[in-house]
Amino acid sequence: MSDFKGILIGMLVVAVLYMLDRYLPRWFGAIPGAGFLGFIIYIVFTKEVSLLSIVTVLLVGKAVLNGIWIDALVNRKRKMKKEVATMKAKDLLRK
Repeated sequence: MSDFKGILIGMLVVAVLYMLDRYLPRWFGAIPGAGFLGFIIYIVFTKEVSLLSIVTVLLVGKAVLNGIWIDALVNRKRKMKKEVATMKAKDLLRK
């Protein structure tokens, strides 16, 4: 049951990060990645784990966190372009 609990907590963290990355400043997306890296380094020095498993977790975790961050940046840029196009269209109609 603890594996399910861990997966559920991980999914909750990813959902919260996804929502926060959409509404907070751009640089905020770097904070969870740095925290995750620090956590993995802490695990390496305090627990006895195999190198392969810790590298796998590190790569997958960083890929997910960076993917969320990049997706939020792309969506924000697309939204801004759409708003600018709408404003230009309104300006052209007024002339």
